[in-house]
Amino acid sequence: MPEVRLKINGNPVIAECAPETTLLQYLRNVTCLRGAKEGCGTGHCGACSVLINGQVRRACVTKLQRLEGADILTIEGLSTGDKLHPIQKAYLDVGAIQCGYCTPGMILATKALLDRNPNPERDEILKALKHNYCRCTGYVKIIEAVELAARWLGGDENAVITNAMEKTTIVTGTTGAAMEAPQGKAMGIPVWDMDGIAKARGTLKYTDDYVFPGMLHGGVVWSGEPHARIIGIDAAEALAMAGVTAVITAKDVPGINGFGLLTPDQPVFCEQEVNFIADVVAVVVAEDEYTARTAAQKVKVSYEPLPGIFTMDQAEKQNSIFKEISYAVGDVDRAKNEPDLLKLQLHFDIPRQEHACMETESAIGSWNPHGMTVYCTTQSPYELREMLSAVLNMRVDQIRIIAPPLGGGFGKKCDPYMEAAVAVASYALRRPVKITLNREESLNLSTKRHPYKIDYEIGLRKDGRIHFVDAHFKTDGGAYRNLSPGVLEQSMIFCCGPYRIPHGRVQGKALKTNNTLSGAFRGFGINQAAISIEVALDIAAEKLGITPFELRLRNAVDAGDVTFSGQRVEYSVGIRDTVELCRDRMYEVLKDYEEQYPHGTKVLGWGMASGYKNVGVGKGVPDDGGAILTKTADGKIEMRVSGIDMGQGFRTAMRQLAAEALDESLENIDLINGDTNLTPKHGQAVSERQTLNSGNAVVRAARLLREKLAKDPWRPGEPRSARYDYVAPKTYALHDQAGRIAAGIHYRNYPAYAYTTQGVILEVDTATGKIKVLKVVAVHDVGRAINPHIIEGQIEGSCSMGIGYALTEHFNVVEGRPTEKYYGKLGMPTIDETPEYELILVEDPEPEGPFGAKGISEVATVPMTPAVMNAVYHATGLRFFTLPITPAAVLDGLRRRKGSGAKTDGSGTN
Repeated sequence: MPEVRLKINGNPVIAECAPETTLLQYLRNVTCLRGAKEGCGTGHCGACSVLINGQVRRACVTKLQRLEGADILTIEGLSTGDKLHPIQKAYLDVGAIQCGYCTPGMILATKALLDRNPNPERDEILKALKHNYCRCTGYVKIIEAVELAARWLGGDENAVITNAMEKTTIVTGTTGAAMEAPQGKAMGIPVWDMDGIAKARGTLKYTDDYVFPGMLHGGVVWSGEPHARIIGIDAAEALAMAGVTAVITAKDVPGINGFGLLTPDQPVFCEQEVNFIADVVAVVVAEDEYTARTAAQKVKVSYEPLPGIFTMDQAEKQNSIFKEISYAVGDVDRAKNEPDLLKLQLHFDIPRQEHACMETESAIGSWNPHGMTVYCTTQSPYELREMLSAVLNMRVDQIRIIAPPLGGGFGKKCDPYMEAAVAVASYALRRPVKITLNREESLNLSTKRHPYKIDYEIGLRKDGRIHFVDAHFKTDGGAYRNLSPGVLEQSMIFCCGPYRIPHGRVQGKALKTNNTLSGAFRGFGINQAAISIEVALDIAAEKLGITPFELRLRNAVDAGDVTFSGQRVEYSVGIRDTVELCRDRMYEVLKDYEEQYPHGTKVLGWGMASGYKNVGVGKGVPDDGGAILTKTADGKIEMRVSGIDMGQGFRTAMRQLAAEALDESLENIDLINGDTNLTPKHGQAVSERQTLNSGNAVVRAARLLREKLAKDPWRPGEPRSARYDYVAPKTYALHDQAGRIAAGIHYRNYPAYAYTTQGVILEVDTATGKIKVLKVVAVHDVGRAINPHIIEGQIEGSCSMGIGYALTEHFNVVEGRPTEKYYGKLGMPTIDETPEYELILVEDPEPEGPFGAKGISEVATVPMTPAVMNAVYHATGLRFFTLPITPAAVLDGLRRRKGSGAKTDGSGTN
C-alpha cells in the first residue's frame, strides 16, 4: 500500500493508504482525531475543515495520497493543556457554540482568516466563512466571536464586543404570575455552555465518534423505488466479498418487523413491498464501512413496479388517509352570511423543508448477554426503547438507549431510523454494529417539514375584529404514519393564531403517499398555520386601513380569554406585550432605513407577524420529567436528569437551575442525561417541554435535597440524595369531547404557551429579484430568562430557519424521488446573509415553570416566515402564497404587475 509522509499537528506521520482514502477517513479512523466531522461528504458544509499548509481545506474530499509533505492542523492541535486558543475562548464568551458539530471547522476557518488578515472588516469575515454552514446559531454570535478574537490576538486583551450585530433588552411583562423570583446565583447569567470547552476543542463525542472492540459496520440496501413489489433478493455476490460478515434481512428479526412512534407500520426490513425510495431491504455487515457500502451495491433486488401516489389530490381521491380531523366553535355558516364583513378567501401551497442538521443519523447496536445497548442520534430514547423491545422480542428492561449529544435535532431525530436495523444485526451476530448515514441517504430517509395545501377563509368586521375563520388543511405525511396525525392536530389548534375567534371551523387530512417521509420540525405544524393567518391579517389590515400592529392588538387574547381550541389562558399571556413592544421599536428603527431607500433598483419593505406555540406536548400526552440529585461522598453534586441536549443548551440550563435552587456553584455540579439506565423516564425531547418538565423536576428535587440536608447534614463519605418526578397538569386532545366536558374551565390542550411578535426590514433588488433581510426585531415572552446567551442563540437560529423557509430553502420531490442530493443545494442561509437583530425579552413568569421559566427553542420560527412574506409584499406589491420566494419568482411577478398595472400576487392574479 502506498505511503505518504506528512505532519499532523506538528507530528511527523508516515501514512499507508488506499487510493480512495480521504484525509477525513484517515484522521477519524486511523489517528483517532475525530474533531473534524463529516456533515456532507461532498465538500459543501465545512464541518470537516482542517488547515493544510495554512489554508482551509475540506478533509472529506481531499485524498490522502495527494498530501505528500503537507503540514496539517486539526482542531485538536490548536491548543494544548488547559489553555484555550483565543479564538476558542471568543466563541465561548459570546455564546457562538450550540450543538458544536460545525464548531471545529468554523474555528479553524476563523484561524486561517486571522492568520492572513489580522484585522478583517466584517465583509471580509462574511466572505471567508461563507462556505462553513451552521444550522443552529443563525451566525450572529459567530461573526461577533471572530471580531472579538481578532482584537484579542491583536494585543487588546481586554477588548469586548463593539458594533454588535445584536442588541438585547429584558423587560417586565404585564401578565406574569406572582411567584418566587430567583436570587441570581446562577439564573439570568450568560454562562458558558457546560460542554463548550469540549465542543471548541473537538473532543465532545457524538454517536459516530464511538468505536468499540470488534465493531462491525453496516451498509444499507435501499429500495430505490417509490413503490414496488419485491420479487427476489440475491446477496451471493456481496457475501462472496472479503470482509463481509453477513447480509441481514427480515428473516433475522426476532420480534415484530416494524417500527414507528405511533404505529409500527414501517418495516425494519421490507419483505414483500417497498413504499418509498428509502425503505430498507437489507443491511450488509462487514469489517469496515467501505467494504459494507461496496458490498451493499452488489446485492441485487428484483422488483415489480407498482402504481404510486405522489400528490395530495391523488391521495385524497384514493382515500389514502392517515388521519382526518375536524373541529368548530360558534356557527361559521351563520357568521358568513352576516352583513358588512370583509371576507378573504386564500389558498396556500406550502412546500417541504429539510432540517439539515449538521450531524446525520447514526446508530450503534451492541448486544451483550444481559440485553441490547443502542447508542444513537435520538430525541426519543424511552419511546425507542419500547419499539426495540417489540422488534427484538426482549423485555424493556433488557434494552438500554444512550443518546450522546446531538449535532442538531430540530425535530428530525424524534423519529427512529436505523436503530432497529443495527439492533437486529447486533443481535444476530453478537457483535457491535454501526451504521452512519451519508448525507444523500439522510436526505432520502429522514422526515421533512410537512408540505401543506391550505384553503383559508376569514371574515372581519369593519373595526378589524375577526368574526370567523373557515380553514381546510391537507398535508402529505409520506409513506408511513410517523407523527403526521399529531402535526395535523397541532396545525388545527393553532390555525387562528393567538386571537379571539367567535366562530371558527377547521378540517384537516393527513394523507399517505409514496413520497419522502414527513414528521416533526421546529414548530410542529404551527408554522404552516401561522403563514395562513398572518398573511391573511396583513391583507385585511391594508384593506381596512388599520396598521398591522393595531389589527393584532384588537384581536389578541388577554389573560382570562379562551383560545380557539377552548383553553382558558390565565398567566404569562404575553402576546399583547410583544405586539406593542415590537410596534414601538419597529417604527423607531424604520426611520433610519427609510432615509436610505429607494437606492438605485433596490426598494425597502417591512413586515410583521405574531405567533404563539405550545410549551409541552400536551393533547392528552403526559408531559413529564425527573431528576435525581445526590450530594456525593466527596461533596460534589451529581444530577441525573431526564432530557436530551441537541445544542439548545439543555444541560447548561439544567445546571443553572440546580445551582440556583441549591445555592451551589455551577462548577460543583456534574450532570448525567440521555441514558435510559441512569436517568428517570421522560417523554420525547420536543415541544419546548424540557425546561418546563425537567426543569421543574430539577428545582423540586433540589428543594427536597436541601430539606434533607437541613435535617441530616452532609458529612464526608456519606452521600445524600433526593428525587422528584414531575408531571405537568393534565391535557386533552382536540377531539376529546368527554375530557373537555369533564375538565370544564380547567380544560387545556397544553401546559403553557410562549408568545412572540417579530418585525422584518428587507430590501428587494427589482433588477435581479434578490431579497436581503436587513434587520429583525424579535420580541418574545420567555417567562423567566435562565441564560440570555442561550435564548439569543435560539431566537436567532430559529429566525434564520424561518427566513430560509421564506426565501431560499427547498426540498422538492418528483414522483417520489427527491431532486436535492447535496447539502449545499438545500438553500440554507449562509453567514453573508445574516441580518442584524434587536431582541426584546419579556419576563412574565409562567406559574407552571421552574422559577417562572418556559421554553424558547421553537416559537421564533413561527412568525418569521409570514413576516418576511408580508415585508416582500410591502416592498414590491407582490403577494406570494407559495414558498420559497425566489429571485425568479419576484422578477416574474414584477413583469406581470407591469403588464397589469396593479398590485398582484406572485402569480400575477389580483
